[in-house]
Amino acid sequence: MKKLLSFLPLLLAGCGPCQEIILSPPERAWLAAYQPGEKITFRSNRGRTNTLTMLPPKEWHENTDCNRLESGNYQPIFSQIILQSATVYNARNPYFLVTMRKNNPDRPGYLTFSMAGVECGTAAEEGQPTSKLQQRSCTLTTTGQVYPRAYFFQDGQNATHYGTGPVRAFYWDRQAGLIRYDLADGETFELAAD
Repeated sequence: MKKLLSFLPLLLAGCGPCQEIILSPPERAWLAAYQPGEKITFRSNRGRTNTLTMLPPKEWHENTDCNRLESGNYQPIFSQIILQSATVYNARNPYFLVTMRKNNPDRPGYLTFSMAGVECGTAAEEGQPTSKLQQRSCTLTTTGQVYPRAYFFQDGQNATHYGTGPVRAFYWDRQAGLIRYDLADGETFELAAD
């Protein structure tokens, strides 16, 4: 009987509700630049145009069956925006994706950018141990708009290139979203005026 009673606290720990994780407003801001169906036009320094279309965003929770013994007390959240490019730069990684994953309410979410093969995973807040966020001013020649605190990601610096696509770097603004991306041959695409 004593052995059976010794398992009782362990069994009770596996019962009860789990806490559903939600994104904080600053975390959600990384994903809020676009509306489903929105088309975003980019123009290059060589006169070419590319359009990105915002697909329906995806959001889901894990551990929905609240298996506390195997998965813990939380229901982690995954939220993702998907931009489909009219020009396919990388057949294996054709989309421009931003994903926010948060496993614990007391820690910042984990932000992943995958821009047609250039990828960076980083803490969603600067100053965190895993943060690779680097700000750099970006002035667009297409519009004259200045983004003094844009986030810059470059292959070999704070991002990694996967596949054979030509995208090597990009700038992301938390309000405007993707504002510029650079190709390996020196062609740059910047957000165009509407």
